[in-house]
Formats: sequence, structure tokens, C-alpha cells
Amino acid sequence: MKLFLFLLPGALLIACQSQTGTPAANAQVTTTENSIPGYLDTLQDQWICEDQAYSASAFYDKSAEFASITKQDSTGENIGMGLIDRQGVIRVPLIYDGLSVGFTDSVCQVHRKNLIGLVNWEGKEIVAPQYNMLADHATFGLLRAVKNDSVGMINLKGEVVIPIQYAEAEAVGEGLVAFMHKPQEWGFINLKNEVVIPPQFTFVAPFENGKVVLQKADGEDYIVYPDGKIVKK
Repeated sequence: MKLFLFLLPGALLIACQSQTGTPAANAQVTTTENSIPGYLDTLQDQWICEDQAYSASAFYDKSAEFASITKQDSTGENIGMGLIDRQGVIRVPLIYDGLSVGFTDSVCQVHRKNLIGLVNWEGKEIVAPQYNMLADHATFGLLRAVKNDSVGMINLKGEVVIPIQYAEAEAVGEGLVAFMHKPQEWGFINLKNEVVIPPQFTFVAPFENGKVVLQKADGEDYIVYPDGKIVKK
């Protein structure tokens, strides 16, 4: 299960406000560097913040490692969202408008002004929010990225591997990415953005055991190999 949370004026879309009080017998107290002072209420499964400027949501289940946390200004307006772990340590800085609650493939999607970026496991922003859409998990080590209706691929370091310039693109394995020239006209490029197989197939699918069976506009099946070899089935 993956949650995406966003700031709303004066409140969280899904969140619980900070609570006051002293740690109970079931609490785990934390005051380490880079942590939010407070304690984990194990009954509510929620980090209780000492500072009223912070609000932490409850962990969404007992196995969840992370929860969202927001910071408010002096008027009570939300000014940033991040992630904390069960020790109250900040894992994603509280500077975003929204984020995914947790890490997939060791990255966390973050949102600012309706654009998406990535923060890595160490809490470092490796992609500034700039994409309209990012795949929520990697396929063959690549994330499908969309900007202004164009599609490309980035890796889990945040580097652009396939330029954001295609009508559609899908990672298919064997070091190749399928790209759509126009509807029902797909070809293949390598990770250097070089065309290996010109557009000619009506659909694409991932390679399995070093080959994939596709169709052309003639309705016939063709066996396609990663080196560009095509054999009519």
C-alpha cells in the first residue's frame, strides 16, 4: 500500500494534529540530532511532537516505517511536509507540498507546485520537482517520466537516460526502451537513445528469455530479438 499526502490550507488531507502531554509507559522517547523532539505513542502508533509547530500523522499500519509530518507557521498555516521514521528522525525534509509516504526502490516522490521530484534514501533531493508524472516504481531500473506531454526515462539516481521527447515510452529489458512514434507504431532504442529497431509494431511487451513476440500492421506475428533481428513467426 502506498499513500500520497498533500497539504491543504490549514489542515492535512490525511493527518492527525500534534498532541500535548508527557510520555506514557508505552512511549519511546527520542531527542537525537535531526529528530523531531517527542515520543512514539505505541497505542496510537503516532509520533507525538513536543513542539506545537509540528503535526505528525499516525503510521498507517503496524508495519509502516514512515509517517508524514508537517510544519506550521505562527498563524497555523501549513508551510511544509516531510517524512519521519519511528524514532522521530526526519527522513525527508519538511519543505514539500506533498509526498508519497515511504520509499520505493529507495526513492520517495515529492511534490511542489503540482510538479514531482525525488528524494533518495539519505534524504537528499536528487530530482527537483519538475515532472508532471513519474512512475511509482522502477521497471528494469528506469522510471517513466512525463513532462509537458512528452515521455522519457530517468534512472534511480535521478539522471535522464532517455530524453523526455517521445509520445510514449516503456522500459522492456535487455537494455532497450520501446518508444511510440505514433499510435500502433512502436520501435526500440538503446540506453544511448540510438534506434535499434525502427517503429513498425502495433504494440510492445517486455522481453522474456531474450525475445518477444509482436505484431505489425499486417496482423502477423514476429519474433523480435534485442540485437534488432526480426523473424516472422
